[in-house]
Amino acid sequence: MTNVVTVLGSPRAKSDSSRLADAAAAALTGGAGASARHLINDLKHVRGCQACQSCKGKTEACVLKDDIAPLLSTCAAADVIVLASPVYIGEITAQLKLFIDRTYSWFLPDFHTNPEPGRLKGKKALLVFTQGNPDASTYTRVFEAYKAYFTRQGFKTEYRCVVVPFGPDHDQAVDAAEAEIRKLAASL
Repeated sequence: MTNVVTVLGSPRAKSDSSRLADAAAAALTGGAGASARHLINDLKHVRGCQACQSCKGKTEACVLKDDIAPLLSTCAAADVIVLASPVYIGEITAQLKLFIDRTYSWFLPDFHTNPEPGRLKGKKALLVFTQGNPDASTYTRVFEAYKAYFTRQGFKTEYRCVVVPFGPDHDQAVDAAEAEIRKLAASL
């Protein structure tokens, strides 16, 4: 049974990126798994990484006690995490970036020199991004950087950036993207 946790960086629960993440989770579980969905924007008490380095010596987890802490634990126990975000001003949303910064605690203390630096080896990550910019390659450097980050932690990582145009072609583009994301998720 596959355990999938979805972390949504959109400020809206019913956004295009959220819909695509839900489609990915459904494909990953195939009806024979567990899936949990978390909208970061709904968390009331969150803090960014404090660079305290406690997770690199005193403990193996982030020491901050806020609403992100249990989500980090839930994700660490999952087989697959799905992270989704629209592109805002050329980057993922601040909500998802805050969560990703806190996953720093998933690195081992010697991660700078260790060839296998992550605590969560063998897990999978699917990163789903949406953008209105018609050129899908515009922010490739951003997406590749997040893929590299999770891959370095030991995840088998894939990502897809989907162009979701504004206007009359929007619904058809999201439908096509959903089919594409389901196929990608099934291949993970």
